[in-house]
Amino acid sequence: MGLPLQVFILGLLTVFLVLLVVAGTGNAIIWFVNRYMGSVSYHPVTARDPDYTASSKSIAAITAAVHSVTKGKGKVEKIEKQG
Repeated sequence: MGLPLQVFILGLLTVFLVLLVVAGTGNAIIWFVNRYMGSVSYHPVTARDPDYTASSKSIAAITAAVHSVTKGKGKVEKIEKQG
């Protein structure tokens, strides 16, 4: 076995080991956060919720984005919550 092949195999093994360490660390962080930080409970607002109204900040942000993308030619006619 020549030196270039040995260096190639050593490089592949090194990359594989580093990826294993990264994946293991990620899983450990996820486990720790789920175990000790608790979960956040929330009640998502759905499109079928009759109490849903868009906030003035979100309406302003959507209107500004449409104005920016369409260079002032677009108009927001209706905003609906999806999903």
